[in-house]
Amino acid sequence: MRKRLVFVYSIPRESAFGLHDWTSDSSGLKLKKIKVGQAKDTFMALYSPKLGGLANYISYTPWVEDGVQKKDEKGNSLTLQDKMETKWMKPKGYFTNRPWMKGDSIKDEDLTFFQKFSWRLNDGCTVFDLDTMEGELGYYVLLASSRVANSEKEWRNNLWPKATHYIALENEAEELKSRRNSLKLSAFKKLADSELTDPIKRKITSLLDLATTKSTLSSEQVSNTLYEFINNSSFTANSNIDRFLNVANLLDTADGRQEFEARYILKQALDNNVVTEKRGTYTFFSPKGVIEIGNRYQEAVDFILDPKKSVEVEDMLEMIKAKN
Repeated sequence: MRKRLVFVYSIPRESAFGLHDWTSDSSGLKLKKIKVGQAKDTFMALYSPKLGGLANYISYTPWVEDGVQKKDEKGNSLTLQDKMETKWMKPKGYFTNRPWMKGDSIKDEDLTFFQKFSWRLNDGCTVFDLDTMEGELGYYVLLASSRVANSEKEWRNNLWPKATHYIALENEAEELKSRRNSLKLSAFKKLADSELTDPIKRKITSLLDLATTKSTLSSEQVSNTLYEFINNSSFTANSNIDRFLNVANLLDTADGRQEFEARYILKQALDNNVVTEKRGTYTFFSPKGVIEIGNRYQEAVDFILDPKKSVEVEDMLEMIKAKN
């Protein structure tokens, strides 16, 4: 069987030493060197405030095949993390993108895979073997990085201003086109689902920050807004398609629907200044006093979901209603 290989090249830039003009003795092609000696760049999954976790690509990217979102026996939507854990025979959660938090153990055996694993990129060309676990997961981390363009064409079209490297996948054009078409098809299928009623689409539009919860868009405007959001999506980590599917797929399970509604309550509270967010901290100005409900987005959502906080949530809903 032919190996699946990904070639990652450092982006050439002019060097005072003339390194960018060095060529191979055998082929005569430029080596694309930008450093002296054997210097390498180290990449690992870094923390992303937008994601609330490590940017490893697989933990928040839907597992889609032939335009269909994969689900487990309970109907929960699966991600590429589930696929990788199945493929490489690892326990559930092994490839989590949970970040290291203050107070966590720093012992090597207590750290997760992505908290401790890193990949080194050569000056010039680095080959990733996708038939190995480290190679495949490293490829996904590169897809999540703003410093690595998804293709030479995208780099040359100035779509990756921070890029220091670019990916050159064998049969790149067809591979990328197939993967992207499958993701987009999955999103459009979800958008056309009969369970996505007009009121739910309005909520999704608000949760994606395409409109406030106080807006008065028509049903047609809501549908067109979501269509354009998907159709104009990039294919980088946390793209429009990823964000849409992550919200819409919550509706597939009972627990997911509860989280969906909790997110919408939080969005309403923010739009009406009942809750404020500053530097990641969410504060509820309740009738009984100021309450810090979370230091991260998910913590604020969990506060609303907590049955023990039902009195505070009722106060929040009453204040939202009064402001509307």
